[in-house]
Amino acid sequence: MDFVLLFSVILAAVVGANILARHVSFIPVPFFLIAIGLVLSLLPVYRNFQLDPSTFTLGIIAPLLFNEAQNSSRGWIGRSITNILSMAVGLVLVTVLVVGTGLHALYVLLPLSLCYALLAIVSPTDASAVNSIFEANPIAEEQAETLKNESLFNDAAGIVIFDMALGAYISGSFSLNHALELFLWEFLGGLLFGALIGAVIVSIRLALIRYNDDTPLIMVLISLMTPFLVYLLAEELALSGILAVVAAGLVQGSERDKLRLTSSRMQMVTSNVWEIISGALTGTVFVLLGLSLPEVTQALHISDKSNLTVLVLIGIGIVAYLAKGLLRLLWTRFLIKRHKRSEHIWRDSLIMALSGANGTITLSLAFSIPNTVHGQPFALRGTMIFLAAVVILVSLIMPTIFVPLILPSEQDTQPRYQWVRRMIQTAIRDLAGEKDHPAEAQIVIESLQQQLVLDATPNRRLQRQLISESHQVELQAVHQMFLDGQITADEEMYYGRFLQFNNFTADEKIWKNVWLRIRFSLHMGTQYKDLSRAQEAFLTAPIALEEVYWREQFEEHDEDILPIEQVGFDAVMAFLKTKQGNAVETNLVRRFYRTRHRRIHAKDVDSDIVYQMFMRAFHAEYELIQEAISSGQIEQDLAQKLQRRISIDEMTYLENVDAYNG
Repeated sequence: MDFVLLFSVILAAVVGANILARHVSFIPVPFFLIAIGLVLSLLPVYRNFQLDPSTFTLGIIAPLLFNEAQNSSRGWIGRSITNILSMAVGLVLVTVLVVGTGLHALYVLLPLSLCYALLAIVSPTDASAVNSIFEANPIAEEQAETLKNESLFNDAAGIVIFDMALGAYISGSFSLNHALELFLWEFLGGLLFGALIGAVIVSIRLALIRYNDDTPLIMVLISLMTPFLVYLLAEELALSGILAVVAAGLVQGSERDKLRLTSSRMQMVTSNVWEIISGALTGTVFVLLGLSLPEVTQALHISDKSNLTVLVLIGIGIVAYLAKGLLRLLWTRFLIKRHKRSEHIWRDSLIMALSGANGTITLSLAFSIPNTVHGQPFALRGTMIFLAAVVILVSLIMPTIFVPLILPSEQDTQPRYQWVRRMIQTAIRDLAGEKDHPAEAQIVIESLQQQLVLDATPNRRLQRQLISESHQVELQAVHQMFLDGQITADEEMYYGRFLQFNNFTADEKIWKNVWLRIRFSLHMGTQYKDLSRAQEAFLTAPIALEEVYWREQFEEHDEDILPIEQVGFDAVMAFLKTKQGNAVETNLVRRFYRTRHRRIHAKDVDSDIVYQMFMRAFHAEYELIQEAISSGQIEQDLAQKLQRRISIDEMTYLENVDAYNG
């Protein structure tokens, strides 16, 4: 129960941090997540929280790396395998030897073997941390792919070297031959074993597809179980579970190449499920980092017997980070083969050096250091954990500050949203001229206009003000009808009540929604003496039932609401034309009144015609993108994103087709 509560709290923290990051965009999401984790650590129930390294690696790191691997390009890895191994193995090994030796010279109280163990922990980059930096600071594709694939493989190299260095410290001896054998067994053995198990699972999945047993439930569950199964089996054989999971993920990714356009729904569902799980687990990583930081300080206080102050240890950690960063800079400058020529080689190398961030897997390895050695408390355990934490935090802070300063300012996202707007406006213009089926066309136009609104952030205060002003305009127009003798005093009174409730509905408050449901259900039940009709009214959204309610109210008094509403609607539309300065808010209000007007006047729409109109709108959007890419106005990458958006809109409509027929 405690674990379920903790996981629920962490997921809530992930949601809250992502909301905060959307409104405070200059601070990356990881810092909000770490801060929330720190706040949670102050609560009594989590004050002594301890990170279990084995559970963390199995439950979080394994599925994260599996997902990263299955989404990686096998072709790109094949072309860049020398670069990947150079950074994932060569750079890690050289960093451990060079910086570890320098750290021992700087901090002689820390034995050389433990210095190597510490550098083995902090040298590998963390996939979650690296990806979080990409989100805040987009970098060139070649650099991003190199860093991402490096982080898939270097964890295993770091873990193996860490085990060897720690074993050498505990035993007091070191055998190069044994170390080499152990490295090859864990590294290569893990890769081969993971690839083999991954191939078997892919074969099973393909067989299920051939026999039409590829339901999303079956296929998604198999996909979700794969990283845990592979990791546990590899660890039982003393192989690298991390590398086995990566290899299985790479093989799993090849399944999509075989399937291509077959089992499309299954592939899409699986991709969406993994996207959500990956995002949740990535956020969990940083919340756990924040939760664990107080234990870092506590471990330092309990076990450190040196005379070094916390500030001195922070300085040593910063020096270790800068030293390994300098080595990483030189390595990426001179020992990495570039597929594309660059006029800014040093700048690109500096970005790659800064973007090599560490994360919670580094801290989990630090916490895996034993509490006792030879039956005695391990006095330096707290120092090593503290230094690892300093390196993690500095590695997250440095790219956040300096990468945006180094990278040239780009406005690559703006054209995409401009083209989205053009797409939607093209579809609206195509349907605006529809004469044979205007009601059905208007349903589609309103849905498209809603997309335009949702792509921007409306000012709710201005929106409420516009609704209030529109309400007054309509009241004045109806009152003028009374003065001109076109309607009676009763009609003006009842229509004024209709507008009052209409304005009430437009506010979209939950309590108002409930109150209106109760009122409408009582009215329908009383009028028709039918309990089922009352239940149906309560379960129907007030905004969809309101026009029916007031039409019946007018008919009870032998009056007609339609000509009055037409005059009021025309007055509001004319008024809103004068409010183009607040386009987003004006469009929202205009859409509300158009929806009311259509529902109160229109007869039942033809669902087949609505379907045809939606297909026509999507076709118009596709044609615009096709013409744009043919004429060279947009690049293929942007065209793919735009077409993907259209496809998602089309599938969303097909999944919810009944919602658009009323």
